Amino acid sequence: MMRWASIIPVLVALLPQAATAQTAGTRLTDQQRLGRTLYTQSCHLCHEKASLVAPRLGPALYKDLIAGQEAQMRAFIATGTDHMPGFKYQYDGRQIAAIVEYLKTLPPPPAEPGKPAPGGGRNAD
Repeated sequence: MMRWASIIPVLVALLPQAATAQTAGTRLTDQQRLGRTLYTQSCHLCHEKASLVAPRLGPALYKDLIAGQEAQMRAFIATGTDHMPGFKYQYDGRQIAAIVEYLKTLPPPPAEPGKPAPGGGRNAD
């Protein structure tokens, strides 16, 4: 029987690879790479599905959702909501902007069975 203590380091090691896999084939700028690192550290756990059966705690974040909303996204990340912590004390403006630039590289997540794909012709508002 496998113990959790031996599984956790493997899962933690795979997190950056999961975030990288989403941008496979896309050359990231230095700013976007910084954003990917910060996203993996602070956002990935809630905004990505950990497994097929685990729910996503926050909405999927991807380029079509962000397009034209960069200033609002920076403010949202800085201040947070009732369900999401704000990061203005953890990250400076440059780092928050880097997260937004990285989000602009992410494709929409695959559709979940029985649900339409994100953005399916509707406005993201």
